[in-house]
Amino acid sequence: MKNTKTAVLFLTVCTLAASVAVACNVPVFRYALERWPADPYELVVLHEGALSAEDLAHVEALKNADIDAKTPANFNVRTIAIGETNDTVLREAWQKHAAGDEPLLVTLYPRNAQEVPDRIVSVHPLSRKTAERVIDSPVRQQLVKRLLSGDSAVWVFVPCGDKAQDEAALERLRVEVKKNEQSLKLPPQEELEEDDLFQPENPIELRLGFSIITLDRNDPNESLFLEMLMGSEPDLETLNEPMAFPVIGRGRVLYALVGKGIFRDTVAMASRFVVGPCSCQVKEQNPGFDLLLAVDWNEKLGTAAVSEPAKERTDKPILIDIPSGKK
Repeated sequence: MKNTKTAVLFLTVCTLAASVAVACNVPVFRYALERWPADPYELVVLHEGALSAEDLAHVEALKNADIDAKTPANFNVRTIAIGETNDTVLREAWQKHAAGDEPLLVTLYPRNAQEVPDRIVSVHPLSRKTAERVIDSPVRQQLVKRLLSGDSAVWVFVPCGDKAQDEAALERLRVEVKKNEQSLKLPPQEELEEDDLFQPENPIELRLGFSIITLDRNDPNESLFLEMLMGSEPDLETLNEPMAFPVIGRGRVLYALVGKGIFRDTVAMASRFVVGPCSCQVKEQNPGFDLLLAVDWNEKLGTAAVSEPAKERTDKPILIDIPSGKK
């Protein structure tokens, strides 16, 4: 997201946050981890005519990893005959991508991802490799591992391929992330323990820490991850610049910083928001969308996993500093 758009987004978020009650001292990243279930994606197998035995095996592999599986990813699977649906999005996807009678695997963003410009994440011919790439990938596994280790936020850095731009942007991000990690503070432990929204039984260490993961645009195993990120805002796919996406909680991406928009003030804004008190408990009133990740968050969090946000408790407003932006 360019500087102007980033400022507009944060102004909107901060205005919203200032209009709701201060709920608790629990930091946003921790509250999101404990109380914001990951929204489910929809995987639709579009077909014309009967599915072959091989096709059905691919569908079964997807179902074995879906939201009802033992190690669930946050998606549901449906098979739909193209002649039996009136969904214009699916019909247009078929018309654009179908090759003969070969089934298609259409990945759709969660219905709660209201800010994404298009429901469709990706459309690919159904195959074993496509199914595997949708379900999981090495970088997403690393992202989950860091979130479960207690990282306040994980920045996913996506180079553009221009060495000078990429090195400069990554260095800016590294410097500012480290600076924020050293300068920001979590609420004192005694204040947290007095708050009835604090979950002391959470097995994950409560700490302040940020990290960076680099996502290679040319890695075929990460193609769906890249498509999820690039499709989350209207103009990202057209920009030949490095990008950085802060991720918190159970895989919630807040927004994108692009090119020179990756700088001191924007990184600091994200950091302060992430470690600040959770003033707005309603997930959909916070920025971003959830990634498709293969992890049983409830199993990892144990009794600290809470499915519903708590009710607001006070009418006192909060004040959030908004930087003037880069001049």
